[in-house]
Amino acid sequence: MEINYGEQIDINDIKNKDIELFLFAINHEKRVLTAYDKIVKSNNILKTIGFKYKENYHLECGYNINKKTIKSHNEISSLLDKELSEIKSDSINIVVDYSCMTKSWYYTIILYLKKKDLDLKKANIFFIYTPSKYSEPLPPKPNTEIVPLPGKYIIPTDKPKALIVCLGYEQSKAQGIIEHLDPKECYVFYSAPSLDNKFVDKIKSNNANILDRSINIVEFPLDNLVYLERELTSLYYLLKDKYNIIIAPLGPKPFTFISMLLSVKYRDIDIWRVGSGSDINEYKREPIDEDTFIVSEVVFIEDKARI
Repeated sequence: MEINYGEQIDINDIKNKDIELFLFAINHEKRVLTAYDKIVKSNNILKTIGFKYKENYHLECGYNINKKTIKSHNEISSLLDKELSEIKSDSINIVVDYSCMTKSWYYTIILYLKKKDLDLKKANIFFIYTPSKYSEPLPPKPNTEIVPLPGKYIIPTDKPKALIVCLGYEQSKAQGIIEHLDPKECYVFYSAPSLDNKFVDKIKSNNANILDRSINIVEFPLDNLVYLERELTSLYYLLKDKYNIIIAPLGPKPFTFISMLLSVKYRDIDIWRVGSGSDINEYKREPIDEDTFIVSEVVFIEDKARI
């Protein structure tokens, strides 16, 4: 399929729609069901699937939720094959709550919809993020993985690298990938203002060594995805002819989401991650409140070139 358009919308714009499939992640966080609680009150949700990181994660609720332990991102593609083949309509609505998903999971969903030749004329995908309250960052774990996200990797040309890195609030992550890739050009993004500016203060203090010596710094408001898309798109056109472009989204997930959409639109953008393997810091993240969400509607249509 191909992306027809995407736009940021209000959570209330989804009201009264039939949702064929609702996908979210089940983990230790307290915001796991916040978006679902909101949407289920005013929508008919035909099927809900919660992806679990570990078999022993449990979800206590009164909803009819199918739970699936995911051991590889490839399992998500297989699951989508099965679920979408059972839907008989040629136009569907799917909600993807990526608030608690690992990057490779929602990237897999985006790439699946882009690459797959589905028997659909139209798929409205509502990507939802639940912002969290501030919590103090834990001591950083060692960087054991600095690699492209699975599913799409561009073989580099002989052009030098340009790195676009979005800062998180843990120490060492951004410094690690900058040193690993040694880019010719480096652009540093971070969210300011944020919905809780304690995040901004900690980003600045924990990345002071990077910010103090960087000249290409871009601030973006967390909840304005249109602004962020314009900034990244302008930067892409500035860099694409001279550089291999790598985006390292270490900061908030809405930045990661927009980066992923751009990497689908512009094939010469790579998305890289920095990780600590299975030894990750776990945060109990609570929703900032019960009514604040960052929502994007992305409309996929059948790829006329394949017909």
